[in-house]
Amino acid sequence: MSSSDSRVLRLLRSFLGSLDICITLVAAVTFGVLGLVGAASQGLVASGILAVLSLESFSLLRMRAQNTSIDRSLRELTERPSADRFFSEVDDRDEIREMIVSSQEVWLAGWTLGIHLVSYPDEIRRAVVRGLHVKILVIEPNSAAMGIAASEAENHSAAELSANLEANLRRLTAPISGPVSGRLEIRTLSHVPHNTVIASDPSMRQGKIVMRIATFRADHWQRPTFTVTRQGDARWYEFFKSQFEKKWESASEYDSLP
Repeated sequence: MSSSDSRVLRLLRSFLGSLDICITLVAAVTFGVLGLVGAASQGLVASGILAVLSLESFSLLRMRAQNTSIDRSLRELTERPSADRFFSEVDDRDEIREMIVSSQEVWLAGWTLGIHLVSYPDEIRRAVVRGLHVKILVIEPNSAAMGIAASEAENHSAAELSANLEANLRRLTAPISGPVSGRLEIRTLSHVPHNTVIASDPSMRQGKIVMRIATFRADHWQRPTFTVTRQGDARWYEFFKSQFEKKWESASEYDSLP
């Protein structure tokens, strides 16, 4: 919890207490003045005083309950949050499809991006025709890095991973008839990346980056996944953005469209 959140809760507690005190004080002064000037009978003044005392007692009980509730909320907010509230095991396919369809620029990076290049080739090609700029970053087929990736993957040899990747990339970069307003760039890495990156409009205010942490011989759906945005997570957003940019600059050109 941020210090500003704590200050807000404490200010709320102080305001509620001050409000009750003000109401009680106004009522007490009012009945006191009425008694002094004889504008009200002694019985009415006594009844009013009893009402003020009752109000004060009720106010104290309510403030105690409020303080207990606020203290409990403060404790919960200052405790370390569970990782289950931060990570998910899967990336949202509908979310990724929407990122491709509605963005001006998309980044995709990973070992071979097998799931993504099989799931969204048509969406990517149509979006490129309309004007989308796509950057794809994968491991160099048939490289030593692909052999390392195969040893960390499950039930796939380096030859299988390389063949599947090349087939997916050929399908993605097949010639398109007619004008193409966007661009698709593919580069390859000589090392195994630590995570999968899916980013939309990374240089714009609404930028979003989905990160999937690499795992060792685990199912694709068991990879810890989290999202950072430029507006909500500026520091870490810039960190992950710059990491992709550094890898992109260090990679080798593979193919492009058009």
